[in-house]
Amino acid sequence: MRHTATALITAGLMLGMTAAAIAQQTPTPVPPAPTRAPTATPPTRAERIADRAIALLAGWKVKAAESLLTTNEQELGATPEFRTALGYLRAAQGKGAESTDILRGAAAAKPTDPAPQYILGQVAYWQQKSADADTAWKAARDRAQAQVATRSTDARAQYYLGAAQVRLKKFGLARTALTAARDAGFDVTPIDYQLGLSYFLEEKWQDAAKAFDAVAEKDPKFAHLYFYRGLAQGKLDHKDKMLVDLDLFVKLAPSAPEANIARANLAGAHR
Repeated sequence: MRHTATALITAGLMLGMTAAAIAQQTPTPVPPAPTRAPTATPPTRAERIADRAIALLAGWKVKAAESLLTTNEQELGATPEFRTALGYLRAAQGKGAESTDILRGAAAAKPTDPAPQYILGQVAYWQQKSADADTAWKAARDRAQAQVATRSTDARAQYYLGAAQVRLKKFGLARTALTAARDAGFDVTPIDYQLGLSYFLEEKWQDAAKAFDAVAEKDPKFAHLYFYRGLAQGKLDHKDKMLVDLDLFVKLAPSAPEANIARANLAGAHR
């Protein structure tokens, strides 16, 4: 029995040693590399020029935008991005029908781009066609959402998603997208402007004024910040600040569609 027990113990030890040796020889499995989210494709030259012109027009710098587009027309004039910016320019020049035709063509030529639909909404809003504006902004939102779904770091898509959601009064979703656009490197001035607009439309007057203050710090000639900040100041019973802002808006953007509203408020305040 003693010999048998000893043999069993010896066999067990040998098996343990063999298992340890096998374990040492077997490589440790390497965990699979984490899947990276797709990175955004850098903007094309056409997108960069168009986005710059659109930003200028948002601040009602019409002559600067026209000069930029004229300089690049020979190279980029046939691209849908250029046509989008051109459509916005024509609207700012008071050529609404031509603007709409150009923007619809750009939207059809590049059915993934939210920009032409967003600006179509802006033009319809200026024309007091609220149903058409909402339809265009919903189309812009859907296009931007499709882009963000595949490339969450796409700053341009996040910006237009946020801007469309602002107009559709989905304020929380809008600010989330605009924050993502900022984190991804989009121009902060239009982002702050859209944030201010979101607070204004939500009737959070103090937050709106603060956001427009941030725009003024970066670009004191961004005309429309003064229109909306002025109206917000009026809601806060800051009449003197309202008058200063609305007067400055009219001087910077005398032909803007909102200029007559500003003039009416100024005239009413002086009665």
